[in-house]
Amino acid sequence: MVVIKLEGGLGNQMFQYAFASILAKKNKSSIKIDKDFFDLTKKTQGFTPRNFELDIFDNSYLIASQSDIGSLTQLSFSNKIRRKLGIYESKIFYEPTFDFHPDALSIKAPVYVKGYFQSYKYLIGYEDLIRETFVFPIGTLNNTNKELLLHLKTKTTIAIHIRRGDYITNKLTQQFHGNCSLEYYLEAISLLTSRNKDFTLIFFSDDNIWVKEKFENLPYPKIFVDHNKNENSWKDMCLMSSCTHNIIANSSFSWWAAWLNGNPNKIVIAPKLWYAEVEKNTNDLIPPQWIRL
Repeated sequence: MVVIKLEGGLGNQMFQYAFASILAKKNKSSIKIDKDFFDLTKKTQGFTPRNFELDIFDNSYLIASQSDIGSLTQLSFSNKIRRKLGIYESKIFYEPTFDFHPDALSIKAPVYVKGYFQSYKYLIGYEDLIRETFVFPIGTLNNTNKELLLHLKTKTTIAIHIRRGDYITNKLTQQFHGNCSLEYYLEAISLLTSRNKDFTLIFFSDDNIWVKEKFENLPYPKIFVDHNKNENSWKDMCLMSSCTHNIIANSSFSWWAAWLNGNPNKIVIAPKLWYAEVEKNTNDLIPPQWIRL
């Protein structure tokens, strides 16, 4: 049994579940989810309550009971003695840093796992497994999204994800993550438009008023997607993954949209700085074929 502690929004949950899926496959084991994080509903400075969102995918999820969690995280009397004797092997793995840790892929089940595991390197060799795990339920899209999806699949389109929201309004979140500058997006748009003809810019954001104000006068065909809110926000990820190319924010949400983009000739542009504090930035997050600006 692999028990994964889920935290954060949809993108983070996907990183965590992807890692657990790979670990479970290597161990020929089952996955159970610790969902306790989603019981926290009070918004505080630096913390935004989240909902369990992986149920948008057609997977069967086993929820870990308190007994399951306790069996891996609480030491029995005999295991306390083993630990004193130096012969006890912990059944808990906490990700030590944001970097890729190859030893993590050798963890033996049963184990309780906590971390974000935000690295493309964990997915190498398991791409098909993860793509099969995260299949969007296209059939549930409404007519507006289905019509847009058809346009995205038949035209040259550039998805541009601009995350503001708590990156702007929450002081602690802003200090930790920072947000991509207007200059970053303009440079990325300039690079991709110089390489493509007959394209359409598709803007996705949680702050469409700001986005329209800043980009509406660009001399290119463009669409502003502003109809997928709250529990329907996953539909933006689905639409972004169906575009020809991607310009992403420093957001796991748009990272997954770009990674799940099945276009073999896609160009993905990502920000050089993923976190506001330079020392927190990792080289293991962004695939080497993506362009960083």
